[in-house]
Amino acid sequence: MSTPREFPIQLLAQPTQAKLDYFHSYTIAHPHLDNAVEKLKLIIRNPGESRVVFIYGPTGVGKTTLQRIIEKWLINLTLLELETDRGCISVASVEVVLHKSGFFNSKDHLKRCLFALNEPEEFINYKINYGVKGIYRNKDDQIIIEPRVNEPELDWALEQALKHRRPSIFFIDEFHHMLKVASGRKLTDLPEAIKSLANRTSVVHGLIGTYEVLTLHDVGEQLSRRSVYIHIPRYRADWEEERLIYQSVVWSFQRGMPIEEEPDLLSHWEYLYERSLGCVGTLKNWLSTSLADALLEGAKTLTLKHLEQRALSVAQCRNMFKKIKEGEHNHAQIEAEVEQLRAALGLGVEPSPKPTPKGNSPSDNKPEVQTQESATPKSKGRTQAVGKRSPKRDQVGGVEQNAGG
Repeated sequence: MSTPREFPIQLLAQPTQAKLDYFHSYTIAHPHLDNAVEKLKLIIRNPGESRVVFIYGPTGVGKTTLQRIIEKWLINLTLLELETDRGCISVASVEVVLHKSGFFNSKDHLKRCLFALNEPEEFINYKINYGVKGIYRNKDDQIIIEPRVNEPELDWALEQALKHRRPSIFFIDEFHHMLKVASGRKLTDLPEAIKSLANRTSVVHGLIGTYEVLTLHDVGEQLSRRSVYIHIPRYRADWEEERLIYQSVVWSFQRGMPIEEEPDLLSHWEYLYERSLGCVGTLKNWLSTSLADALLEGAKTLTLKHLEQRALSVAQCRNMFKKIKEGEHNHAQIEAEVEQLRAALGLGVEPSPKPTPKGNSPSDNKPEVQTQESATPKSKGRTQAVGKRSPKRDQVGGVEQNAGG
């Protein structure tokens, strides 16, 4: 007797696109993702002063899946609130775009942020007052940003939009592209501006990117103090526990694939690991495209041939793995700084007596005790005690008396 498949069996009778849509939204729970999700939920519930969250890891590790899980959680969490506060939204997101020049354009990014917070049709009675003359809505309720609007004005408008919409978190995906700034601008300008915006609006900002975001780890004391870092690593095949977890992920995808006959992906787990580098997001994308090929050709199941024609090349994998190893090395160095910090703070060692500064020892501070001799003032030529009279006859009335008279 075969084990039931992990998808609605009636889906097999649905069109190909329905099957692909189902598998695209199919999410596997695994430890690295679960840990990141729970940590981010805690921060959103109670951010304190840390309203900037760096979410980083290798390309294809599942950062987009994390964002999708959090968005769904927030929408369900705030349904009742949205019914009473029609001007509020649960979550918003924008993706950082690089221009043809290869540099990041901050003015264009601010415009994209405003469009991301733009009112849908049902918010027509809850319009945002941007406070800038060159930003308004046209007769078709589309947001218009005139070319003359400068960057400070766009920043002000974005602040008003965030305060008005109050999302629980504002995601900025592909954040590492922001680090590709043109000459003449400091690397920390934009992250510091985001930190300031997050503080002014009380909106948590989730900055999603690759290991390149670690460039900012030691730049700017205020940015570091008010930021939280969430690392989503890949699974390591050289660690037994993580190898087993990866195999479990492969098996779950195998069970959830909506195709007539369940494929045998688990027997090819090493090949899947080799071309996904242990990154679940890369694996999921690979399986999705392979499934599409199999369904479109009318195959009963997904085979190794389908996987091979959609796999990343060896050259691609080598280039990606080189970047991953560099990022993992940088992350490990930051983690190692914990011991250096503890040593610098004097933790992890036996405490010693507090050193006493020279001249401040207890014996140096004893009050001076004076002897009677040293305390008695001496006059020149005097040898007898004070108050003792000299032996001589006193005069009476100014007349000298005779002896015996």
